[in-house]
Amino acid sequence: MDLHWVAGVAVLLILVAISAYREALESDRTMRVGAFKRERSMPLEADQAMERV
Repeated sequence: MDLHWVAGVAVLLILVAISAYREALESDRTMRVGAFKRERSMPLEADQAMERV
């Protein structure tokens, strides 16, 4: 097998791994922000429910 093909496949696999890693980081960051917003909104929702009663 030509060494250029092997190098090309190796570069392609590295690019796929980097892309998957970046996607995982972005997904993790999005989940953290969503969880933080939910934690902050829960006490506000509880206070509003108490006011209704």
